[in-house]
Amino acid sequence: MNTSVSFDPSYRLAKVFIRLGMIFSAVMVAVFLYMIYLASLGILTDWDLSIQTEFYDYYPTANSVFWHVVFFSMPALGFLISFLVLGWLGKKIELENQATHQVH
Repeated sequence: MNTSVSFDPSYRLAKVFIRLGMIFSAVMVAVFLYMIYLASLGILTDWDLSIQTEFYDYYPTANSVFWHVVFFSMPALGFLISFLVLGWLGKKIELENQATHQVH
């Protein structure tokens, strides 16, 4: 068995920051999914959300519930993508650390 422990502080620091970022992203995705759920129930209808554009006639008619769901979906999607990118980055750092230890 060839087990090695990494004493590289940058590796450990990167690993901690990636884990904290992934936890934060997962929590934010859960928060925004809950807000989407509340918006789909119509609880947030007291918000005065209106979109004024020059091309308003070409937009499909949508009630404020639709716009609330869209409003909360964008950050949820962004945090989901950041979660996946951080996971990929964590795997790349882990593979690089393993390759470094195999050379030595």
